[in-house]
Amino acid sequence: MAQFPALAHKRHKPENINTKQQASLRLQDKVALLITSAVGTMYAVYFFAVFMAGWMLWQGAVSKHPFDPYPFAFLLFIGNIVQLLLMPLIMVGQNIQGRHAQFRSDEEYKTTLTSYHDLELILRHLDAQDEQLLQQSKLIESLIKQIQT
Repeated sequence: MAQFPALAHKRHKPENINTKQQASLRLQDKVALLITSAVGTMYAVYFFAVFMAGWMLWQGAVSKHPFDPYPFAFLLFIGNIVQLLLMPLIMVGQNIQGRHAQFRSDEEYKTTLTSYHDLELILRHLDAQDEQLLQQSKLIESLIKQIQT
């Protein structure tokens, strides 16, 4: 039992990495994460698909005087601009998310390692208790034999 207090100061105390990471984010990081999270959903895919289909229907079938007739050069231009703006922004957001994942895995590793060392210590302690119990059992058996004879 005396071994536990001696090791208590060396133990890793788990931290909430989410709170720590959230506090370290700057405004640009928060904006990048927000856009990355929004664009990385199926709702964004649906929005872009409906927007493009609506544009093509409007310019191809509905409008009497289309300003962007087939092959929809202006729509392609808008799509390229959106891609050029979103690609670097999404990459930044993914880098921030990757750092957060790395922090989480480091924290989990430290916590697991501490738990492993604690379990080793407990198992050694239990082994020592088992040895003591076996010695005491043998002593009691020998005392009983002496009394019976």
